[in-house]
Amino acid sequence: MKSQFDIIYRDIVNTIVEKGIWSEGNVRTKYADGTPAHYKSYIGYQFRLNNSTDEAHLITSRFAPSKAPIREIYWIWLLQSNNVDVLNNLGCKFWDEWRKEDGTIGKAYGYQIAKETFGQKSQLDYVINELKNNPNSRRIMTEIWIPNELHEMALTPCVHLTQWSVINGKLYLEVRQRSCDVALGLVANVFQYSVLHKLVALECGLEPAEIIWNIHNVHIYDRHYDKLVKQVNSETFEAPTLKINNFTSIYNFKPDDIEILNYQYGEKVNYEVAI
Repeated sequence: MKSQFDIIYRDIVNTIVEKGIWSEGNVRTKYADGTPAHYKSYIGYQFRLNNSTDEAHLITSRFAPSKAPIREIYWIWLLQSNNVDVLNNLGCKFWDEWRKEDGTIGKAYGYQIAKETFGQKSQLDYVINELKNNPNSRRIMTEIWIPNELHEMALTPCVHLTQWSVINGKLYLEVRQRSCDVALGLVANVFQYSVLHKLVALECGLEPAEIIWNIHNVHIYDRHYDKLVKQVNSETFEAPTLKINNFTSIYNFKPDDIEILNYQYGEKVNYEVAI
């Protein structure tokens, strides 16, 4: 069966190509050589992804790394860390460009997940406790966009909110993303949150259902544009398979427990990071 995410991903790119608007004037983002990183963006995009099967939600139109995204989500949600050295020791370099002098990314991501919530030790503990003991709640959420601490973050969070709901034993996850780089960020984010969704479902004895993904500003950077349009119109392959090995508890999970089988993909394409 063709990858669901390939189809969704192509539709996102095509929407930006056909309906997006190029940025004007000064932009915050820059490439490593100091050149302003302009982008074409579309405002307000939602897609739904069926996460009830063993399909690994990785695009096949190009190679998409699977190990680094899982290491990052483990660092944020399970280790609840903001220390870049800890992430580097896991073999992930995603945050090197934003590392502060103290070796952290400031009060961002894992720092916020670690906060006590409604008497639970962390936001993750709150989600799991509610799903197990109060599954009809409409308040099972996490949020890491904290206004009075944004100035202490190396980068304000992109994926910032999750909401979890149970209907007839099925677990739905909604994700809210304020800003999304299609070439790089989206590919990693969707895969890692699909794995987190499955881990939480396993922990709570639920069946993972849909992921509902909302993006406010979805964009393609100028140096990515032509390559990305070519990429999504190239050959795609059957969806790879995801296995979670050795699961006993989400709290015992390790990144190497994730196994990707039968992953076929097109050419490797390199995209510059806009900082």
